[in-house]
Formats: sequence, structure tokens, C-alpha cells
Amino acid sequence: MDTGALRAAVAAGDESAVARLLDDAPRTVLAGPAGAALLTRAVRAGRHRIVERLVAVGADPDRTEFTGGVDLVAEAADRGAYSMVMALLPGPVARQRRALEAARAWLGGSEEDELRRRLGGGPDVTFAYEDVHEDVDPDNPHLYDPTPVAVRIHATAADGRTLTVETAHRALVTAVEKTIGTFATTPDELADRALHHARHGFRDWQASVWRLADRADEESFACAARLIRSPEPPHRRFALDLLSAIATHLFLRRPWRHGRQALELLRAYLATVEDHPELLDGALFAHSWYAHEYGTDEDLFAILPFGSHHDGAVRERVLHELGPFMDRNPAVADLCTARCDDPRPVREAALHALATYGPDSPELRSLFAAHLTDPHAPARLEAAAGLALRHDPRADAVLARFAADAEPESPTWWRLDEVRRRRARTAPAG
Repeated sequence: MDTGALRAAVAAGDESAVARLLDDAPRTVLAGPAGAALLTRAVRAGRHRIVERLVAVGADPDRTEFTGGVDLVAEAADRGAYSMVMALLPGPVARQRRALEAARAWLGGSEEDELRRRLGGGPDVTFAYEDVHEDVDPDNPHLYDPTPVAVRIHATAADGRTLTVETAHRALVTAVEKTIGTFATTPDELADRALHHARHGFRDWQASVWRLADRADEESFACAARLIRSPEPPHRRFALDLLSAIATHLFLRRPWRHGRQALELLRAYLATVEDHPELLDGALFAHSWYAHEYGTDEDLFAILPFGSHHDGAVRERVLHELGPFMDRNPAVADLCTARCDDPRPVREAALHALATYGPDSPELRSLFAAHLTDPHAPARLEAAAGLALRHDPRADAVLARFAADAEPESPTWWRLDEVRRRRARTAPAG
């Protein structure tokens, strides 16, 4: 094993080099001191992807000869370093319990209070904050979501001593409880963990949502039903996220015994006045899933009036959800046609729905042709797609220009591929 090369690759954060060198490294060696030394270096450097690789090939997070006696797992959990803990965690239950205990120590109050206590500085401790984001997956950069997943808090005492933590302790507790198989945590407690910071997209929020979606029991539904009626917008949003997660989590596996109740709950919610468009967007998404699975056409098309909502994202959501069912209600085609004059991205969504699911008519072809010179490229692409899927040659030159410029695996590349395949399947005989 080329230990020097591995040390250099770990220090540089060169994942591909680490992976290549590990392929040639004996597993028995990696399970010993050499692997522990590499693992300690990777943890100290914050290289969680490399840590994950090292643990997978046998490096032991429980060894402490290179850490000064410090438990790497408990230390990472104490810092709220979610990705690092999850990379270190596979292994004995005792390791997971150490992470759980360290993370739980932060659940009694705010991170600032605990940092202040540890620094012994009282009101003289100052704080600085920065958002934490997921790393870009080098294999799937197009899937990157820039939404913050936590906040990193830097605390400084008056004498210059510092401590830094990430606000992911509640997510860690929820994730490790699930790994160990602890189901004693109540839905209300899981919701409270998410609502401690009340930041949609945070790890503690997502961990609670998906833990409750895994359960999908009567208590989980009751939790959603209670929170969706709350006067607090974050509470309502958590309920909507939970209902959406249950729908998408269970949709391909089995019907949910509370599915019809969830649909009725969402219809009642949509009948109220909601001042937050992002909540309406989530409600419309969830409603469409439940209406499709547990409702009637009347339920499905009940969201049509929101296609004229003042907020563009809400109108766009209606077009996305109802477009595939255009053949079951002519009002959907009328709505999409009316929205083709909207600002982007609503305009592109309307053109996409008409191109993909709309009928073939002279009027619709004329509409597509008029948008071939649209100032916005996505609208031009959808207009050309609409003509191409109807085998109208006016699309060819526009699609050729898009094909020449499209980056492989980009959304434009995939849309062109879809149009090409569908066009080939429906080509006129001869």
C-alpha cells in the first residue's frame, strides 16, 4: 500500500485518487493503525466523502491512537457535523449510541446557550453565522440544491477562545434513532425538532419529515392535521411537507389508509385564505397526489381556479399538476393557452404542457409558431417541441440550434432527447 500517496491524496481532498489507491490497498492493513491514521487525517480535514470511503474498506473509527484519545464519532456528533457523522457511523450499535448521546446533549435549548455555557463567557460571548450547504456531488452536479441545510455558528469568548458547531444535532438524533431502530419518539417530538429552527430544507426539518413519512401511522396523520391548522406559517409548511412526503413515499408501494382523509384535509386547507404562496405551492403538489390516488376528477380539477392566482409560482404549479390530465378536461387546455402570455417561467410551463399533452389543432400550431421567436430560450424550446411532436417541419431549424448548444445531461439535452424519441414513435407511416 502506498501510504505516502494516500496521505497526500487525503490531504488534498482528491477523492478519485483516494478511490484508486484504496482499490490496491489490503483490507487487513486498512483495518489497523495505517487506516486509523488516514481516517483521522480525513476527519480532521473535514473530508466526509473520503471518510465514507475509508470506513467502507475497513478503517476503524473507534481507534483512538492517532486522536489523542478523542472519540472521532462523538466529537463529530458534538460539533453537529452531520455528513461526517453519517460517514463514520456504519458499524456496531455502540458506535451509534455514542453519536446519539453526544448529539442529544444539545437538545435542551439553543445552540447559543450551550456555546455560552461551554465558553463560560456569559453575555460576553459573540456569535457569527454562516449557512451550510450540501457539497456538489461530482457525479451528479445537475442535482445540486443550493438550499442551506444548517447554520454554522462561530462563538468567540472575550478572551479569544472559540467554538464552532453546526445546527444539525436534532437531525443527527433523528437519523441515529432510526438507524438503531428506536421508535419511541412521538410525532409531536419529531415535529418540535424540525420547528426548533423552523427552516424549511434544514437537515433537522427533513429528518423529521422523512421519519414521520416512514411511520405514516395514525399519530403522524394527526400531527399533520393539527399543524396544518396552526396560525404559524412554519407549522403549516411542516404539515404540508409531511403530507407530500407520505404521498410520494407510499405512492408506488401501497395505498395509505388515511389517504382520503388527507385529501379532504388538503381541500379544506385550500378553501382557506393562505397569504404565503410557497405554502400554497406545497399544498397544490400534495393535493394533486392524493386526488390522483384517492379522489375523483372533481377533486383533481378543484385546483383549476389557482391557475389564475396572482403569484406566478402558484400558477406554474397548477400547470405542472394538471397538464398531464388535459385530455380529461378541456378547461386545462384553455388555462394553459391563456397562460402562454404570462411572464416566464409560467409561460414555459404552459407551453410545455400544451406541447406534451395538448391536442393537435391549427390554432395550437399557430400558437407554437408564434413562440418560435420568443425572447426566452426555454419558451422557444417548448414551442419547437410542440410543433415537432406534431411533425411540423417549422420546428426543425430551432431544434437543430438547441441541439448544437446543449450540454450533455442538461435539462435542454434531456428535453431534446425526449422529443426525438416521441417523434420517432409517432412518425407517420411511409
